[in-house]
Amino acid sequence: MTSVQVAETVKELQLYLEKARISNLTIGFVPTMGFLHEGHASLINTSTKQRDVTVVSIYVNPLQFDPDEDFDKYPKDISSDLDLCNEHGVDIVFMPSEEEMKPFLSEESLKLRGIVKIFEGESRPVHFQGVATVVKALFEIVGSSYAFFGEKDFQQLVLVKQLVDDYLLPVQVIGCPIIRENDGLAKSSRNVYLDSAEREQSAVIYQSLKAGAEAISKGETSIKNIEQLIKKTVETSPLANIDYVAVVDPLTFEIPNSIKNEVRLLVACNFGQARLIDNILAQREVVSS
Repeated sequence: MTSVQVAETVKELQLYLEKARISNLTIGFVPTMGFLHEGHASLINTSTKQRDVTVVSIYVNPLQFDPDEDFDKYPKDISSDLDLCNEHGVDIVFMPSEEEMKPFLSEESLKLRGIVKIFEGESRPVHFQGVATVVKALFEIVGSSYAFFGEKDFQQLVLVKQLVDDYLLPVQVIGCPIIRENDGLAKSSRNVYLDSAEREQSAVIYQSLKAGAEAISKGETSIKNIEQLIKKTVETSPLANIDYVAVVDPLTFEIPNSIKNEVRLLVACNFGQARLIDNILAQREVVSS
């Protein structure tokens, strides 16, 4: 039986956090859609180490799913989620209903930057507007805090940082490293959709990113060459269906003319019903004269 405190209403959560702030305690916040795994646990662990109080939200956000996506089938296991939160020292779990969240969600589209129209935004047109609407609401509900996000959804991480800046939200966003399986596959709630053959071949995503990063470290500066190398590596898997491969600036998410220093390599790929995304930081080695 889990002992972590659960708040199902905004009022319950805010009363709890108000008492913490009166005691000058700092708040760490990990927003999730549930079905928690080791990737989420690593975010929670970072929060519990760095902050006095850790809040985890569990809310499957219907706004970020396109009409043909898996909202109704999105995996859920609340009992397991609460156990994980309890085991990793979470102080309070916020589990609002759609009805509870509704008054806090902006009815008008938020003004977001161009990042929402490319890559994930192009493949999933309503996704980022939905993410931003709910994240903004959650940030306003939780208030002054440090929010921990995984780097696996790197485009989302950059978007959230932009959202905080543009709407002057009282939150510091902290990106945390990707947690991987032994073969390199990034941990994701959607990995449960992979059958055994797809799961085996899905490791090619990370292999392709490593190949690209290695080429850059050895001096490759052509974005076209790196993209082709990554695609060629992914295509060694017969079950892989590439959505996009890209090289972007890790701060602005813009596509540079050539690779001069640090870049992020991105891959989105379908394996059967599972749409997997991954990324890696790549850097040219600086040779001193």
